[in-house]
Amino acid sequence: MEVGGDDILETKPTSEEVRFGHYYDYEELTRVLKNLVSNYPAASRLRSIGKTPEGRDLWLVEITNFREGAAESKPAIWMDGNTHAGEVMGSMICLRTIHYLLKNFGSEPYVTKLLNDVVFYVVPRVDPDGAEFFLKTHYYALPGDNETGGGRWYPLSKEEWTRTQSGLYMEDVNGDGSIASMRIEDPNGDWRVSSKDPRIMVRRGPSEVNGPFYRIYPEGFLLNHEGGREIRMAAARWSMNLNRNYPDDWSKQEIDRGSGPYPLSEPETRAIVDFIVDHPNICLAITYHTHGGVALGYSEEAKLPKEDQRLFGILESIFVKETSYVADARSPKPKGNFANYLTLHRGIPCLIIEVWDMAGLAGIGNFVERGGFGFSYASMTEDQALKVLEWSDRELKGKGFVPWTEFDHPQLGRVEIGGWKARFLWRNPPEEFIEREADRNALFPIRCAWLLPRVRIVNWETKKRGENIYEIKATVANLGALPTYVSKHAVNIGGVKPVEVRLELSEGAKLLGSQDISRIQLDGYLIRDIAEPKSERVVCGDKHRETLVWHVEAKGAHKVTIRVNSQRAGKDEVTFSIPH
Repeated sequence: MEVGGDDILETKPTSEEVRFGHYYDYEELTRVLKNLVSNYPAASRLRSIGKTPEGRDLWLVEITNFREGAAESKPAIWMDGNTHAGEVMGSMICLRTIHYLLKNFGSEPYVTKLLNDVVFYVVPRVDPDGAEFFLKTHYYALPGDNETGGGRWYPLSKEEWTRTQSGLYMEDVNGDGSIASMRIEDPNGDWRVSSKDPRIMVRRGPSEVNGPFYRIYPEGFLLNHEGGREIRMAAARWSMNLNRNYPDDWSKQEIDRGSGPYPLSEPETRAIVDFIVDHPNICLAITYHTHGGVALGYSEEAKLPKEDQRLFGILESIFVKETSYVADARSPKPKGNFANYLTLHRGIPCLIIEVWDMAGLAGIGNFVERGGFGFSYASMTEDQALKVLEWSDRELKGKGFVPWTEFDHPQLGRVEIGGWKARFLWRNPPEEFIEREADRNALFPIRCAWLLPRVRIVNWETKKRGENIYEIKATVANLGALPTYVSKHAVNIGGVKPVEVRLELSEGAKLLGSQDISRIQLDGYLIRDIAEPKSERVVCGDKHRETLVWHVEAKGAHKVTIRVNSQRAGKDEVTFSIPH
């Protein structure tokens, strides 16, 4: 299925403004994408690259000026969001980038020139089924839990889970529309009420003996519970994790982390990999997750050439400058994740962007200062919790917290239910902050797109060297910042072919003493930053261009065509006549 195309060339003004005041469900997202493509047909197409298990389309938007060549003939940026069911902010950032590019195409020279030369492939929602489940129920993943599969029972069926498992599972027990926490008074409990604000629970100190003390659990019911004071969490119901299903270091032993029965077992991941393999023009990739406010580069540096490590550093520095967030290449990546697969197996450098940093906004420090992902609402100090609560009261008028309220639990008796509303406080921005967060992150891919390699024939000439003998010279240059191969690792693994320069002669002309195809690689202007340190830059030379020479025997007038074809740096051609 495809919407838009070359048959309609004029850009129309938008008939419906894209709004960022709430999170779009599948029908709304589909309608907005179709409207955008309909309103800007000269620069966009919408296609379904696959179907989810529940039959939803996996939408991909192509954005480029189709009048300046097919998308496949240009270098490309890949973007995606919402790989995890509960990380819906990624979809909104992708949508904001799409909207910005299309709205400014034809009117803003910066954007128009970019879309003449490059293409964006954008999948706003990698997990449409999961996002729908997240947006239309009250479920979410707790820190350390893995109920992110969006209602897809895995690894057990519902019947198996009900029959064989036991423990606490999350539910909206009191029917107030959210899943918060339950506190149960217990003299052996390890939590107590803060003396500074009764809404906050703090860890009990080793010498504290004067209660009351509490145990704290997620709000929920007990499955196959046979009594007793000890309560453990039941096995997760919906553990399929699409970001563990990619081939890189995939591990069946991580089945409890949702890796799937085999790599690419899920239709969403399979569709994405098939598309990427079929589009070798993809140079860089950006995948949006939540939360943390950080760009995560490739952490297994020993597996990458030094040039690629420096390239990641450049991309991360652009991200920090653009967003004022931080970068941290040290954080380990889980097995079977998308970014590692692209970087290591396809030679496509991929950044994981963890957007939304509510903790940072509350004054607790950024991702690096907090020590990474170990920070969560359950591990906050009392002072940190007070800062978050103060921020919630000020910015959300208290909507980020459920007041503790007594409730007669049908299995546990008297409990109190309350605590943080994690779904749209920690995991995703509250609706009031969607547009601000989208604007903060949406231009980063555009900055990266300006780095992409672009091959051009910048000069050509012919000279007569004898009776019916002509010398043809052509200079091919890379006008982009990155080399035509982008990643040195891609060259090492055979993941990218050299640039092909082909000479074509009309019938009757004859090439003398050389081949009609030359294969080259060209540096970009950032090579001085990507290559070895300063002491070796002097001997680098200017390798972003190369002049090729052919000798041709031709009687009478003939057409000559020079074609340049690069997997990752686009195409170019010139046609002229000899004698010239």
